Amino acid sequence: MKRITIFLLLSFVALATIIDADAAISKTAKKICGDMLCSEVKACPKDQIRDPIDRKCYPGSAGWKITGYFLPLEKDYPADRMVWTYVSGQKRGGSFDYSENNSTYYLKQFKQTFLNEVAIQGSGMTSDGRILQSWQNDFISPDGQRTRFYHYGSCAATFTGVCLPVSTSSLNEPLIMVAVTHGSTNMTDGVIEHGTLLRIPDIPSPWNARTYWAVDIGEWRDKHIDIFTGYGKSARDAAYKITKLPPQEDSRVLAVGFKEAKP
Repeated sequence: MKRITIFLLLSFVALATIIDADAAISKTAKKICGDMLCSEVKACPKDQIRDPIDRKCYPGSAGWKITGYFLPLEKDYPADRMVWTYVSGQKRGGSFDYSENNSTYYLKQFKQTFLNEVAIQGSGMTSDGRILQSWQNDFISPDGQRTRFYHYGSCAATFTGVCLPVSTSSLNEPLIMVAVTHGSTNMTDGVIEHGTLLRIPDIPSPWNARTYWAVDIGEWRDKHIDIFTGYGKSARDAAYKITKLPPQEDSRVLAVGFKEAKP
């Protein structure tokens, strides 16, 4: 009797194991990958990469360098010392402090660290809510000394004229704007047409699950994408994190669509 009981018990365990295995196989077979069963998903064609978000294949390549950039807020530096600098234009009364090549400039004070960041990033927001800008070749020569000057803009505009959103985090936007090496899109050569929608699955969450929009242009000639993270210190921290996180030098990038970039 005891042998029969043990035999029945072992038979029951074996049957339960088979049922569990069949259930696991059935569950795997029915798992959905994008718009089809995972069991039906085939390898992507050459020069294409599967998007981990929608499981579809898109033109893509590896070997991309991913960095982040932000725009500074002057109010983030309340303890900073004020410094004088030249701003393009005239004072309210029409006077100015310097002229060169038929252009006029006047002296105005800003926070020192804020000015330094604007010189690096290109734009920033002043304490009174205006966009201050300084580009690569914005220099004049008062007293014979080469000096950077600044000017006001209606917005922090990208190369295509699209304004960067005034937000402490670009994660709040449906599309995150990026600067790219511009040209006719060729993912292998690292050239991307403005308006191309991109995904970058190798960078950490939540950035790896977002869609990026190529609207700006960088100064590089390698496979490089610069992600706009927003305004202020928290955006600066996010930009530093993206820039320093591996595999920043060897990320995969997918071209998943297109949206025309208009000002």
